[in-house]
Amino acid sequence: MYILGIRADKLQEADIKRLVENQIQENSNLDYKKELSISKDKDKKEFLFDVSAMYNTDGGCLVFGIEEEKDINNQNTGKPKKITGIEIENSDKLIQQIEDIVKNCTEPSISQLIINELEVDGQTVLILGIPKGLGLPSMVTYNQTNKFYKRRNSGKFAVDVYELNNMFMQNQVLKEKASDFRKNRIKTVLNQESLPNLVIDNSFFVHIIPFSFLDNHIVDFSKAEKDNVLDMRPIGTSGWDKMYNIDGYATFATSFDRQQITSYNQIFRNGIYESYTSELFFEDRNGNIAFNGKAMIEETLRTISEGLKVLNHMQFEPPFLVSFSFHNVLGKLLYNDVSFYSKAFKQNEIIFPLILIPTYESDIYSLIKPNFDILWQSFGFAKSLEFNK
Repeated sequence: MYILGIRADKLQEADIKRLVENQIQENSNLDYKKELSISKDKDKKEFLFDVSAMYNTDGGCLVFGIEEEKDINNQNTGKPKKITGIEIENSDKLIQQIEDIVKNCTEPSISQLIINELEVDGQTVLILGIPKGLGLPSMVTYNQTNKFYKRRNSGKFAVDVYELNNMFMQNQVLKEKASDFRKNRIKTVLNQESLPNLVIDNSFFVHIIPFSFLDNHIVDFSKAEKDNVLDMRPIGTSGWDKMYNIDGYATFATSFDRQQITSYNQIFRNGIYESYTSELFFEDRNGNIAFNGKAMIEETLRTISEGLKVLNHMQFEPPFLVSFSFHNVLGKLLYNDVSFYSKAFKQNEIIFPLILIPTYESDIYSLIKPNFDILWQSFGFAKSLEFNK
């Protein structure tokens, strides 16, 4: 959702003028529209085809209020001719209408749109920023249309069965790469290759992996810290330090003598958010090492929620793959209620499946609860404790 390297919501009047003055050609990320018509069924369907096509390709911007040059056959050339503007009676109503149409008539629903209204030489130009679809491809479902579209430089096209299969396969490959990253990263951490003074007994990880993690990112962590958006409290701590490192930015807590790191949060430059702690477990009155199930659920959900908040501030786009894992826990116990302990871990590590979080507004608890249930069932319970939101 960028034009001239500028995010849609940051575009100014001068940027739109540059498009016309420099004859910036339409491409897979940029589409000029003289008018915005979404009142009639036919127009609404074409609008949805345009939005979904860009979403299913690389994302980009639809710019309404710019007329294109014509060729000798009176066909659009893709080159901007002049700024004509569009009529907008009620901006708030139009924005709500656009968001509702796109959300309700695509599957999976396309969200996280950017809508920027600008005055350019006295004319109203509307920029619709569309994210790159990083999960499943989105289908237009308006009036039972059920079609998938993509873009090329010259415009949109309906995908065939072969292309559609490739789109779904790319989604699976990305999930596999995310799983490989998590596996290799955990190995590196537990081998104390990243933090030699890390406590690795009774280890617990939470990972948030954006689908865009394979893209190239230039993240200014110093600006984010200055803007006070890197609020990253490590699990099981009330105070923490912070540091820049080769991977990005981290917050961490130490042992009482400050000789070892016991918990940390790390945000990587590619948007992966990792939370680690050895503080989840405690020694009970009988000398057993156990963890409190209720506290574990609460801390996991808090960590995911706060991590997504940080990523949202840093403008990393959803969807995300999220999960948690235990390591070096053979024989440790689950404290499930006020009156008893359950059976111990029967294996030294347990890594739970990555769960898809499609949007920032998703109900995290409902989506990740199956993993909590799997954990409790490994101890012999039917399901996990209910979390009272």
